[in-house]
Amino acid sequence: MEKKRIFISAHPADRYEWLDTVAEAIESTEVCTAIYNPVPSDKGDGLPENTEAVVVLASVKYFTWANSGYVSEFFAAVRGGVRVIPILIEGNQNTVDLVNMRLGKIQYIDATENRELAMSALVAHLVAEERVVDRSLPSVFISYRKRDRGYMHEIVESIKSYKDFDKINLWYDEVIVPGENYSKSILRELDECDLFILVVTPRILEPSNYVKKVEYKRATDAGKRIIAIEAEKTDKAALREAFSELTSPVGIKQSGAIFSVLTELIRNNKKKNN
Repeated sequence: MEKKRIFISAHPADRYEWLDTVAEAIESTEVCTAIYNPVPSDKGDGLPENTEAVVVLASVKYFTWANSGYVSEFFAAVRGGVRVIPILIEGNQNTVDLVNMRLGKIQYIDATENRELAMSALVAHLVAEERVVDRSLPSVFISYRKRDRGYMHEIVESIKSYKDFDKINLWYDEVIVPGENYSKSILRELDECDLFILVVTPRILEPSNYVKKVEYKRATDAGKRIIAIEAEKTDKAALREAFSELTSPVGIKQSGAIFSVLTELIRNNKKKNN
């Protein structure tokens, strides 16, 4: 079987620290081969033929300093419709903003805190089969602030223990694959969902947050069923004021209440399909 050709594009100053690490991760898949420009220059030669994807080592230097990665390889990928997989190697907002501006808000892999986990995420993406969603099943969307990711994982694990878990589609933003437009994916899944789960902590009361401004608003505007799960003690009066249509939250440990809603969701979906 011919291996997928994965091109690594980087600013010359970032290659010394990152190139071998990323190339080894790609080669470890056994279904991909890593390719890159062995002698970087200011102009570059674009991309080799039959490039399957381009891994961009995203830094401020990559997007703002003259280098073959950005001016030649990156734009060749954009023109040719080749998937771009950004790996964030600098933990500052400028780099994130540049990724969003240049790539149109696509999902990136964050390697700024744990390089090993980032390479594992890259490998998992490269070898994963396309995710197939059965739209005949009811869909559950989990909305949470990024700093509450641990609570989201706790809720996901609880739902996965539900006896009829295979009869629902469970969606949260970590299933967005690197290189996919995350704004479009989130809005699509919001429109498709039958149940919107809001993870409640004091952080959802912070002004101008995406959960309140985009996800919750879209869910309420569309009349979605909403269940709030309180993961941290949150001021109820402030919660009612900020989320006026929200019912009283259930506790994160009250799995029975969550399972009851899922059971009703499955039952109603079965009646609708019959």
